[in-house]
Amino acid sequence: MQSAILHHVELFRLREGVPLDRVRIAREALAELVETLPGVLHLTVTHNLATPNGGFTLVLFSAFESRAAYEICSRHPEWQRVFRELIEPVVAERVIAEG
Repeated sequence: MQSAILHHVELFRLREGVPLDRVRIAREALAELVETLPGVLHLTVTHNLATPNGGFTLVLFSAFESRAAYEICSRHPEWQRVFRELIEPVVAERVIAEG
């Protein structure tokens, strides 16, 4: 039996005063994970165009082969490094949805 694809969405509220170049670097590093991690079908990082958006102006749309693939990726050292070094310093708050 094949596992179902897991769709994972994260909304990010950026910290005030963060330079746009730091946000760009974080976005690019996150998007590049699709090339290096197993089980990732899709990663897109873009501006949240929804109105109102509650201040969550950046969004990550992603799909994984299965929940198990997501769990493996989220523990991967490169995923952890990108979030720790590049995402967390520019993000004040995040909301996660999965389905």
